[in-house]
Amino acid sequence: METAPLRYSLRQLRYFVVTAEVLSFTAAAKLLHISQPSISSALADLEESLGVQLFIRHHAQGLSLTQAGQDILGKTRDLLKNAEELQAAAKELDVGATGTISLGCMVSLAPPLLPSLMSRFVATHSGISFRTLEAHQEDLLRGLQNGLLDVALTYDLDLTDDIEFVPLLSLPPYAILPSAHRLASRKTISLTDLADEPYVMLDLPHSREYFASLFDGIAPRPLVAFKSAQPEVVRGMVANGLGYSILNFPLRATTTVDGQAFAIVPFREKLRAMTLGIVHSKQMKPRAVVRNFATFCQRAIKEFR
Repeated sequence: METAPLRYSLRQLRYFVVTAEVLSFTAAAKLLHISQPSISSALADLEESLGVQLFIRHHAQGLSLTQAGQDILGKTRDLLKNAEELQAAAKELDVGATGTISLGCMVSLAPPLLPSLMSRFVATHSGISFRTLEAHQEDLLRGLQNGLLDVALTYDLDLTDDIEFVPLLSLPPYAILPSAHRLASRKTISLTDLADEPYVMLDLPHSREYFASLFDGIAPRPLVAFKSAQPEVVRGMVANGLGYSILNFPLRATTTVDGQAFAIVPFREKLRAMTLGIVHSKQMKPRAVVRNFATFCQRAIKEFR
């Protein structure tokens, strides 16, 4: 049976994805280096070809996606990725040697984790490039589900049934203290030792509750003296004597960007660890280049212990 010819182009689909991400013809035109009338006309033709309205145009207030536009967006990203992989395969017969990986990472993990992993991977895979997104768990999972991300590095938190999680590293919590603190020289401490100490909280979704819950059944939950959503700021506050904090990702250095020092002390209690892993959508078959990167991560992340 002969199928009807396609009435839209990959160029129009790319315009649609970029415009859907910025919700502005003007901003999309700048990103794509074309004129605003050109992108507006191309998307109007795409809507006519598909027979659905993709955007609601708000006078002087940008755009919003229709329900049809939201439904089609993920499929469009998949189609463009497949087209990209086809083009890469034509240029490079060595499967998995070229391509772009859309990589997400939990925002608190990104600074100590992403640069090293990406640098080491591209050193032996010169045809690979990355698009990265550092975000909270909800945004990472949404990105995997709608096709914006190929894969993400994150914790085993609030995972949905459509997400595949491959554990890589167990990360027990530890205390960080000012270098001159009375407990800083100890080999281990107890949560009870911190009961009357000012607490500097890492103010991120999930992290807030996780670290506070460690005290349950052992000592009263800590009273927050200071907080920040930036791990480096938390370490800086501790190093400058404002209190203690609790973290769980291994650190290679105990000096902050302003030159102050802090101490890392393990807990005596056997506390619930967080598990770092690599995740992808069960609805998406990972491309060869993504599988290669996932395999690399399973080896490389063990060195962070």
